[in-house]
Amino acid sequence: MSRNSNSKYLSVYGEIFQELTNPEDIEKIYELLKGQTISFPQKLYSKEYVREYIRANYGSKSAREIASVLGISDRRVRQIAKER
Repeated sequence: MSRNSNSKYLSVYGEIFQELTNPEDIEKIYELLKGQTISFPQKLYSKEYVREYIRANYGSKSAREIASVLGISDRRVRQIAKER
């Protein structure tokens, strides 16, 4: 699981991540988004990444720790872990 992969983020966050890896970040963000009203999803990570992260860490970390990292509930972590 790569820390620098933009595939773990929902689309809008992934697009921003791609742009922020270049040196002229502010100008690119300006050119990309000028004049737009932007609404960001409340969830940062994609469903696929959340499942992958839970599979990789469930058992070595508590459901509460995983939930804190992913911004979801402990209960949801346990539900996803059972889906294996």
